[in-house]
Amino acid sequence: MSSPRFRNHRFFSVLWLAALLIGVQLGCASFKSNEEKETKAALIPAPGKYSLRLSQYVFYADFPLKDHSGMFQELAELHDQVFNELQLPPSTAIVQVFLFEDQARYEKYMRNRYPDLPRRRAFFISQPRSSRGTEDLLVFTYWGDNITEDLRHELTHALLHSSLHEVPLWLDEGLAEYFELPPANHGLNSSHLEQLRRGPFTPDLARMEQLNQVQQMERAEYREAWAWVHYLMQSKPDRKKVLLDYLQELRTPQRSATSMMSRLRELTPTVNDELRDHLAGLDENKVGDASKP
Repeated sequence: MSSPRFRNHRFFSVLWLAALLIGVQLGCASFKSNEEKETKAALIPAPGKYSLRLSQYVFYADFPLKDHSGMFQELAELHDQVFNELQLPPSTAIVQVFLFEDQARYEKYMRNRYPDLPRRRAFFISQPRSSRGTEDLLVFTYWGDNITEDLRHELTHALLHSSLHEVPLWLDEGLAEYFELPPANHGLNSSHLEQLRRGPFTPDLARMEQLNQVQQMERAEYREAWAWVHYLMQSKPDRKKVLLDYLQELRTPQRSATSMMSRLRELTPTVNDELRDHLAGLDENKVGDASKP
């Protein structure tokens, strides 16, 4: 990608966070840069005193990580969950995760190191390493109240980009919103569902497929991206097959140009009504609290 592209928690040929905390848009932002931005303000070093290798992730922090074994075990299982549910071949590409101990230090580092990025709670950055096309997969965040959710979201981005050649923005964010939740939720986000049910909700996947900059996405777009992914993953087997086949095509540069909406309309001309019916039939009381701040 020749220019930066950015996203509610967390970390894209197309890349991207959205929720609200203290009046600041949060969530996940993803960004892909062809140039490593150097600034004289890069005096704040990235965390690195402690490190932990887990699955294909390497965590770096300036505080001990050993007391958080439960969270790290869940993140290790996320690797298998994403690749198994999406039927993608596991990747061994290393994902470097930089954990800042506090928000202020994190935000100062990000302002200095990546001044063009918007203010977000966490980021995934896919950064070219050499002329051979290899990339560094980087996650930056701080240790806050939503750390597990933020890391699940950003690491989902990283896992997708370690396996796929391209990830459209709506799908990248929708899958990250889906997998950021504990496995017991089966991707059901109670906060998104409540907002969508309040309506009015007029789904428009064709429009979503045209979005390629995170600045184009507001909270409504993140909710809709999640809704389409949950519908595809959890409604009918043939809907899920459409998504899985699409993901296989995204593994190579020579993928079909057929849009997801076109594929779904071949199955049913009333796909928007089907999506709304799917959301209306979900029972948020069967899952844990997945609300966002």
